[in-house]
Amino acid sequence: YYTSIPGSCNFETQDQEWTTVCGLTQDTTDDFDWNISNSAVTGQTDPHTDHTPGKGQSFLYVNSSTQREGNRARIITTKFFPASLGVCRVRFWFWMFASRHTGVLKVYTVEEHGTDILMWSSSRNEENKW
Repeated sequence: YYTSIPGSCNFETQDQEWTTVCGLTQDTTDDFDWNISNSAVTGQTDPHTDHTPGKGQSFLYVNSSTQREGNRARIITTKFFPASLGVCRVRFWFWMFASRHTGVLKVYTVEEHGTDILMWSSSRNEENKW
């Protein structure tokens, strides 16, 4: 259901085409990048498929095991969204289970003058699932 909603993305693209297809871009000022995978990338507890029911396979990930504390990987929307009063929703699934290398996942909005406003964050997932 969710993959048919305008603005949704399931990352079933070739190589780095997800940035164009999904309306996202890698931040050129960050320390490392997000990538696409369809299997475990860093260990035995990693997901072997994405969350999309039925046919989804690929997901966006960062491998934090080779990073230092304070490094960040950041993606940015390429489209501006108009201000709204309680009607804008961001929905996503994440996997951050049982790794000492796991950092913090944060979602920001940027107000009209460029200030980042933290909307949500998580430092780990309590269960070994999406």
